[in-house]
Amino acid sequence: MEIEQVIAERIMFFVRSTGEREAASLRVGLPVKIEDETWYCPYELRTDSRVKAFGMHGVDALQALDLTMKTLRVEVDYWERHQDGKFHFLDEEGAGI
Repeated sequence: MEIEQVIAERIMFFVRSTGEREAASLRVGLPVKIEDETWYCPYELRTDSRVKAFGMHGVDALQALDLTMKTLRVEVDYWERHQDGKFHFLDEEGAGI
């Protein structure tokens, strides 16, 4: 599901082990109700060369948002391990989430 309304965004860089830098961003969308008791919170992790867009479901908006933030930490770690680099935010290593 596409992010219709971004509620939070982090602009940073992804630095590969070769020293190559790419612009990167994390975006979180506004949780939306998709069924009577199901909410969905979309997110996107993006660099110049790759995009991962997904979202988490919850019983209410807060749970969907909480699960999204927890999942983003795992996504960042996975991305760094499998793309041979590190995210940098405010000139320091790490996405800061």
